[in-house]
Amino acid sequence: MLGAGALLGLDAVLAGCRAGRAGPAPSTAAASPSPGPSPGSSVPPSAAGPVGSATDLLDDAGTCTLTPATIAGPTWFDAGLVRSDVRDGKPGVPLALALRVVRAVGCAPVAGAVVDLWQADAGGVYSGFAAAGPGQGGRPDGRDEYGQPQARATDPGRALRGTQPTGADGVVRFTTLYPGWYPTRTPHLHVEVHVDASTLLTTQLFFDDAVSDAVYAADAAYRQHGTRDTRNDTDAFWSRPAQLHLAPGGTGWLGALVLAVP
Repeated sequence: MLGAGALLGLDAVLAGCRAGRAGPAPSTAAASPSPGPSPGSSVPPSAAGPVGSATDLLDDAGTCTLTPATIAGPTWFDAGLVRSDVRDGKPGVPLALALRVVRAVGCAPVAGAVVDLWQADAGGVYSGFAAAGPGQGGRPDGRDEYGQPQARATDPGRALRGTQPTGADGVVRFTTLYPGWYPTRTPHLHVEVHVDASTLLTTQLFFDDAVSDAVYAADAAYRQHGTRDTRNDTDAFWSRPAQLHLAPGGTGWLGALVLAVP
């Protein structure tokens, strides 16, 4: 069992996935429906009523239509952190996230898939890159164990990066923060889904513009570099099927999406 925030060697998880052994799938650590607040955070207003947890949103959070793929960008590297809570003390509005991985054909949940999550912090900065500005990353100069390009990390920071294996229901849960924006991009999360030795999906997940506006207005951590310059309809990578289903929950927001893979 993986406790919230527990760290395990990624090699062990991947070895279990590749071996294809029968038996129970790895259990994911459930993100709290009300993740603890970060310093200075506040809950933006919403007309919708709160729900119990991000997992409760999954039934209304997508279909088995193939999830649109997009680029990983220059901010990807394998952090090797198997954990559900990726906040590492960063400020911002909490986001409890639930993702269900299913096959696009047949809709069956995918047990034992490895789901990587990485994102910018409230100021639009990605961890792991020394002196990086908002949206900046490293140059791809290597390959991860799936053969994918990855950037070279240049400092020890690993905030807002983590990995979870799906359970028998195909679900992973993360406790994270609502991402900040940076120039030319609307707020988003990065996700990759791996099964055995293959990367089945590289994608980005998006947010309702009205919710982002409310979050950024309510919490000073998001106002470090002014008003965002890009909204969903002008972002080069935004797509509606990759937009999270959102609801207020506790001290922050709940988000969910079904990820349909080949």
